[in-house]
Amino acid sequence: MTWNRLRKNGLILMCILMFSIFAACGTAPNVTPSSSPAGATTEETKDAAKQPTEWDDIVAAAKKEGKIVIAGDPTEAWRKSLVDLFQEDYPEIKVEYTGINGRDFYPRVKQERELGKHLWDLRTGGVTSLYAAKKDGFLEPIRPLLRPEIADESKWIGGLDGLFMDKENKHMLAYTMYVDPTVFVNRDFVSESELSSSEQLLDPKFKGKIVIQNPTGGVSFQALASMGFMYGEQFVRDLLSSQNVVVTDDNRQQAEWVVRGKYPIAIGLIDTQLIPFQQQGLGKNITFLKDKVIPVTSGFGGLSLLKDAPNPNAAKVYINWLLSKETQIKLTKNVLLNSKRTDVPPVSPNLAVDPAKIEQYRQYSREENVEFGQKLLPVIKESLQKK
Repeated sequence: MTWNRLRKNGLILMCILMFSIFAACGTAPNVTPSSSPAGATTEETKDAAKQPTEWDDIVAAAKKEGKIVIAGDPTEAWRKSLVDLFQEDYPEIKVEYTGINGRDFYPRVKQERELGKHLWDLRTGGVTSLYAAKKDGFLEPIRPLLRPEIADESKWIGGLDGLFMDKENKHMLAYTMYVDPTVFVNRDFVSESELSSSEQLLDPKFKGKIVIQNPTGGVSFQALASMGFMYGEQFVRDLLSSQNVVVTDDNRQQAEWVVRGKYPIAIGLIDTQLIPFQQQGLGKNITFLKDKVIPVTSGFGGLSLLKDAPNPNAAKVYINWLLSKETQIKLTKNVLLNSKRTDVPPVSPNLAVDPAKIEQYRQYSREENVEFGQKLLPVIKESLQKK
């Protein structure tokens, strides 16, 4: 009896202990853990959140430098976009902007560097003229300087590699991109049934009807390089030497000739030159030929960072500012060129690139394509002499 009573009491005691343990465990999940480190007060946590980040330090250093020195396109639209917009956001950092053509910039920098002078931070504008500077080691990689939100692959047509134009995909970027037709035609004088492809330009009936910008550089050179890529070197030779192509250096004159029908076919036409005429109701039927390989260009939307830049922090701030969504929206509206950013609506929808078909396009400004064009340049010059 005594043993049975002890065993019974022991079981009761064990049950009471187990119940106590379960009850204690059951209350544990209801305890709210502190979000602050042990011993930290609410005020200390708030102060920690206010601590400057690495980017804040860079911006502060840029403001201390006080300026950034940029060489870019001399036109007012670009100057306004690259200077005024930045000054609105960063009034403490003065932009010293010099309008200069790309072909003149690198020789100038090279001469300055030979004298030990490092005067420039950034070069904006056309990309192709600075490949020589990259090869000579005068450029600093931009890719490592991009903030995570700028380097987001999904934000750029073709991904982050698509933002860059050099073979290494890190030195020279282009933030604008648009379809750049090789040939424009005034359909009031040449019907689509007569001419629907640039490959037909060698037809004798178009002899004396074609006008081209000086093809040793610029848009016309790029157009001929594209045709050389599609149809071969001999095609370019025959076009320039046998078709009585008229050469001009005057952009507006070329546009007027096409509008009036004096030369209804144009190579290297800058379509914005048509706007004043079309506002008067003229040249409404000027269209461009759709080639089997779609040529695209970056125009003056290129950017390079000079090695040993005098204001490195200001350069970092400027680069990331320029590539932001907010800046790209404002800038592209000013210069009327489409951004490579996928979240910025195109300002020229008819010249917009389809991100889903990026492999069908040929970018003039890619280093490989520029090298192809350079090989074609002697052919172009020789053919012009034989006219």
